Amino acid sequence: MKPWKKITVSVLTASALLMGVPSIAGAQEKPDYSIFQLPKSGVLKVGDRGENVKVLQWALNKVVNAGLKTDGIYGSKTKSAVIKFQKSAKLVADGIYGKKTHAALSEKINSFGFPEIVLKEGSKGEAVRILQKGLNEIGSGLTVDGIYGPKTKAAVLKFQKKYPELKDTGIFDADTRILLDKVLHD
Repeated sequence: MKPWKKITVSVLTASALLMGVPSIAGAQEKPDYSIFQLPKSGVLKVGDRGENVKVLQWALNKVVNAGLKTDGIYGSKTKSAVIKFQKSAKLVADGIYGKKTHAALSEKINSFGFPEIVLKEGSKGEAVRILQKGLNEIGSGLTVDGIYGPKTKAAVLKFQKKYPELKDTGIFDADTRILLDKVLHD
């Protein structure tokens, strides 16, 4: 490579690092819902102990009504509760708390449960009810009827106008869903 090209590449790289590289518009990242960081092994299993196991036990009590004592000991009852959750989440039910189980349980605990679909005026059903409940959590005062009418659209639009990174469309799209979910859990 010619010396002047090396200098140009260096200057461009430095400029990008200093000023930041613009993000790609519309790029959607799924939020990290992790309730704790998995150990280096990537799993929790029978015999493990500690704070992560306590958090796991608490989460299992909340999600599958496990009735576990949060003692931080991964014993047979914790394993049974993990299997119960894995079955409910349609995961391999082996009682080992690995990455897929961790992601599913963390999301269940830390997300509002919005379906990953676009909703707009005219949409109907359970997905709209969940949206209306979420909007009511931030003070929208909607009737939870499962109908995405003018009032639901106005509530979505009001939320979108608060955040410049969202497009003011009144449509409950992926970007709006991710941000509303984050707002509801921060």
